[in-house]
Amino acid sequence: MRWVWAIAAAVLLAALAAALWPSGQDAAAPVAVPAAVSEPAAAPTPVIAAAPASPTVATPTTTPEISTGAAARIERLDDRTVRLDGRFTVRGAGTESDPYDITWDLLGSLRDTVDAAAGRFVVPGRVADLRGAWVRISGYWAPPLQVFETKDLMVMLNKWDGCCVGLPPTPFDSIEVSLARAVPVQGQHLFRYGSIRGRLTVEPFAAGGFLLGLYRLTDAVLEQSS
Repeated sequence: MRWVWAIAAAVLLAALAAALWPSGQDAAAPVAVPAAVSEPAAAPTPVIAAAPASPTVATPTTTPEISTGAAARIERLDDRTVRLDGRFTVRGAGTESDPYDITWDLLGSLRDTVDAAAGRFVVPGRVADLRGAWVRISGYWAPPLQVFETKDLMVMLNKWDGCCVGLPPTPFDSIEVSLARAVPVQGQHLFRYGSIRGRLTVEPFAAGGFLLGLYRLTDAVLEQSS
């Protein structure tokens, strides 16, 4: 932009110099000026209006309404163990001291009933009954950023380094975790495996027809880690 201002200043100085330069004629005797020859006015240069920029439309993120599917068929195996819908085994009492031990197969079964593109968010009874209960699950975990300590984790079925190594998680095989207390992560190796206990929330989170999140653990505790 500096060269634009330099050219403007030069034009202004030239105009002042022309106005102040002595003409050599007596001011009382005006010099006859021949009549100007009329010339056709130059055609105006057409100005092409720039096309308006397309507005940027933000994709809204939503927390969809969910509905509860059919009640689970419960088969009791012993005092602490049940089988749900003939497929999934759950142990425990659902309390903080004795949480339900759940499996990734159980959580992943919502692939059959949740479809963000179709706007279908049905949580079957076998998972809906666990909402608000204390659960325990084991998996690979990682902090969201390169930090020295964190209260936010992602626990996953598969190994993933957040970029290039391993299998990126889906909402059906990962859980967002909010820890009750921060844990140190500095100097630990790339893949961390542990057991995590917390209160389970089933809360689909979608944007543009894509499911971004589904499960959360709050007030969580990292019980074991390696």
